[in-house]
Amino acid sequence: MVAAIFGVFGFAWAGWGQEGPPPKARPLLGALSGLSLAVGIAGGILTWRNWHGPSSFAGAEDGIWFGVVVGVEIALCLVGSVILAARKHSALIAAWISLVVGLHFIPLVFFFNNLTLFAPIVAMVISAVLAWRAYRNRQNMKPSAITGLINASVLLLTAGVNLVLGLS
Repeated sequence: MVAAIFGVFGFAWAGWGQEGPPPKARPLLGALSGLSLAVGIAGGILTWRNWHGPSSFAGAEDGIWFGVVVGVEIALCLVGSVILAARKHSALIAAWISLVVGLHFIPLVFFFNNLTLFAPIVAMVISAVLAWRAYRNRQNMKPSAITGLINASVLLLTAGVNLVLGLS
C-alpha cells in the first residue's frame, strides 16, 4: 500500500513542482512524474493482489487513530493555506503543505512500524525550509519547484523501496 500511495503522491509533487521550475529541471520533473506514476500503479496492483493479507491496522481503533492523524494534517494544511493566501503569500503554500505532511509522518513511522517513512520526514521538512528561504531571499526558483523536486524524488525512492519490500 505504501508503494501505491507514495508513488501517486510523488506524481502529485512532481506536478506541483512544474508550476515554475528552472528550464533545466523540467525534464527531471517529467521523469519523476512518469516514474512515480508507474511505481504507484505497480504498488496499487500489488495491494490489490494482496488485499486480504496482513494489515498494519490491528483493529478499528487503529483506523480511528490514523483518521485523527490525517484529519489534523488536513486541517493544518487548510488553515495554513488560507492564512498564507489571505496575507498575499500564496507562493508559500507548497512549503507549508510540505512541512505539515512531512511532520505528520512522525507518528505514522511508529503506527505502521515502517522506518522507510523517516526519509520523507527529513526531506519534506528540509524542502519546506529551503523553499521558505528561497522565497524570503527572492530567488528565481519558485517554492513549489523546490518542494516538488525534493519531495517527488524522495517519495519515489520510498515508494520504490516499499514496492521491492512488498514483492519480497
